[in-house]
Amino acid sequence: MQTVKAVILKSVPYTEQQQIVQAYSGERGFMEFITPVPQFRRKKPLSTQCMQVVEIEYLPNERGGLHKLRSIAPLADTSAVYFSVVKMNIALLWGEVLSLTLRHAEPSEQLFEYVRYSVEYLGASQEDVANFNLLFLFRLGRVMGFGINLDSYEEGRLFHVDDACFHPPGEAGRYCAGPRSSAVIHALCSSPLEELKAIPLNQESRRILLDIALLYLGYHLNLDFNTRAIRVIREVFS
Repeated sequence: MQTVKAVILKSVPYTEQQQIVQAYSGERGFMEFITPVPQFRRKKPLSTQCMQVVEIEYLPNERGGLHKLRSIAPLADTSAVYFSVVKMNIALLWGEVLSLTLRHAEPSEQLFEYVRYSVEYLGASQEDVANFNLLFLFRLGRVMGFGINLDSYEEGRLFHVDDACFHPPGEAGRYCAGPRSSAVIHALCSSPLEELKAIPLNQESRRILLDIALLYLGYHLNLDFNTRAIRVIREVFS
């Protein structure tokens, strides 16, 4: 039996009584577990919540594949996330995005702590969760090794997705954001958390920035975020 600290990314039904749980650990990286079958019919199956920060006890599968999950114990109180429709949708989005981005990522305590702290902040925050959702996605690249070059920003410059730099208008780029979106991206990546609520964004602006964030991450990780699950969640932000 082994234990690991992890963030639950998502759960996928396997049988009527079992689920496959995907999680990310700073010690072991991306991991998949199969939940145990309840010994008695009346006993509820082991349940998990998206983006829970937990300690997992499991029997390792040394050949690779699914580990046998034995127990889960919370390491942080993230209950506030699940009692808010907005926060829950953000958690679902993060879970879907991270289940793709972290699948082949190396184990990283820094990356684990970034996700862990972000989930705890999401639960505790009362005002700026919509802007924080965008901050989390744009700053995720830096923790994974391809961060946005903030030093290249000047007023009026445009953010280019391919090299994650800001360029003067007119310079060729495969994908680039408009001047207002570029200014907001710079603010999201450079502002202290306490100033997030001062970044004025309406629903349409956030939808555009969410699309840019997913394009940015997908481009640098060679991933397609146009999955059905993410499309459904994106509709909530539209």
